Amino acid sequence: MDSILYPFVVAVAWLWIRIHDLLLLVGMSSGAGLAWIISIILLTVLVRVLIIPLYLKQLKSMRGTSIVQPQMQKIQAKYKGKTDVASRQRMQQEISELNKKYGVNPFASCLPMLVQLPVLFAMYRAIYAIHALAENTYSVGSRHIDSLGPITQSVASEIDASQVFGVPLSHPIRDSQLMSLPTLVFVIFIIVMVVSQFLTIRLTMSKNMPLNQDPSNPMVRSQRMMMYFMPFMFIFSGLFFQMGVVIYTTTAGIWGYLQMLWVIRNMPNPNSAAYNELLAKRQNAYQSWARPFFAEYDEKRRDLADGSDELKALNETTLTEVRSRAKRQKIASDFPQAMSAGEIVSVYRNLSMQEWTTLPDEVWMKGVKVATERAAERREAAAKREEAQRQVRARG
Repeated sequence: MDSILYPFVVAVAWLWIRIHDLLLLVGMSSGAGLAWIISIILLTVLVRVLIIPLYLKQLKSMRGTSIVQPQMQKIQAKYKGKTDVASRQRMQQEISELNKKYGVNPFASCLPMLVQLPVLFAMYRAIYAIHALAENTYSVGSRHIDSLGPITQSVASEIDASQVFGVPLSHPIRDSQLMSLPTLVFVIFIIVMVVSQFLTIRLTMSKNMPLNQDPSNPMVRSQRMMMYFMPFMFIFSGLFFQMGVVIYTTTAGIWGYLQMLWVIRNMPNPNSAAYNELLAKRQNAYQSWARPFFAEYDEKRRDLADGSDELKALNETTLTEVRSRAKRQKIASDFPQAMSAGEIVSVYRNLSMQEWTTLPDEVWMKGVKVATERAAERREAAAKREEAQRQVRARG
């Protein structure tokens, strides 16, 4: 594993050194000390920031999967008990067409996570390797390594000698006396780490999970067990971590909690408590100005003939204004090019009058595009039938 991760570990080491150099430029002291401790915190945050695009991609994929899940369950129920090859193939074909319809890739939610893991493991291994580098005992596989990119033995010794309230970064809690300052410092960090992990899982379970889950479902039970088991696992693992690693895991835990707060307020899973709260909030914000706006639009439209240049001009000016205001409220605006200004205005008008069942976001827009394509296909088929009938009548 170390051999596979080694290039990532070296990349993290370079990033770590550059962060430390930046801290020295702003006036922090060189050598062993606070700069190395803060650099671990900033390194953790920076790496988490860099993988945010992957995290967002994962969230969008998971949200898309959640939206198609009810329809997928209907397809699975239709073929329940049918084990013949033809039925299974038809079921898979219908599921594939459903995913294609909404642009959902079942594997897309896993890929970003798999890409993140080497980076996160590399951070852990880079911090964990410092003591061995300082002691000149670091190895990758059977190969002895005397430096980790820019982190030479002397640099590693500086990091290793840095202390957090008197506790060296390479010091594990098991090497401390029970009633001592190092033990107290470790306990405080581990408590913060465990509490942040627990709150993150609890927030996810209470706010960002589907409301209609069956409590007896094995997956639901396992998720609830994880909420209580994970903190105990971190308590146990914290007993073996060095102080530098504990700082990393504590920072990552706090970041994870803050990130989940952002998720439930901006990109919650459909049919969750957080999603319903966000749905109501955005609907009220949009309709508070859109209803009187479209009431005025209807008044202007009433005296204009369908298809007239005056109506087209009104729709164009209305669309320009409403699209700008709706976009600021995170309502998707990239409608299909085949839709006219009047048709798009009608969609926005409907949003101002109707009770929302889903957020008008990217996933919703995919549904609009699918509906537009199907309507165009129906019109084309109807035109072909009419042309065929006309030719028959002409020959008759």
